[in-house]
Amino acid sequence: MFKPYPLLLAALLTPGISLADLRDPTLPGNLAPRPNMTAQSTGDKLLTLTAIWISDTSKRATINGVTVSRGESLPDGSKILQIKPGYVLVRQNGLNKKLYLVQSVKKPVK
Repeated sequence: MFKPYPLLLAALLTPGISLADLRDPTLPGNLAPRPNMTAQSTGDKLLTLTAIWISDTSKRATINGVTVSRGESLPDGSKILQIKPGYVLVRQNGLNKKLYLVQSVKKPVK
């Protein structure tokens, strides 16, 4: 059976190739980098929503690599208020913020 580990190790040890040069093959190559919609100019820690998990018995979200449910807190002290199919409502430093899973495609009407 084929074992990719020696091949990966050889690729990483080859001069001129770094981890930054390797691209995730599961990501589409034709999409522009997503602008960060959660950056705050108030000095708050950046919160990035990467997944929402909803089942019949629970709702969970993954924010900054931590999976939490409603009522739980993130390591920076932000509290999860609501988890909905398209967004998560978070209280950070006394302010409520909506973290969206995807960038909004709504455009203002002229």
